[in-house]
Amino acid sequence: MIEKQLKEILKKRNLKPVDVYKALEIDKVVFYQSIRTSNLNNKTLHKILRYLELEIEVLLHEKRVRGVQP
Repeated sequence: MIEKQLKEILKKRNLKPVDVYKALEIDKVVFYQSIRTSNLNNKTLHKILRYLELEIEVLLHEKRVRGVQP
């Protein structure tokens, strides 16, 4: 989910992933692992987001089981 959004942001800014991981001196594999992680406390992910001047916003929605009303 984060990966898709980051790629869209990079495209809008006319950047490629290589531009980011080289600027931050991060290995390519580590870069992609970080943007694919579900761990929002990942230090490398935060480093990437700070570089791009972005923040993570988590929106939670209620999952309703069919037939059960709260």
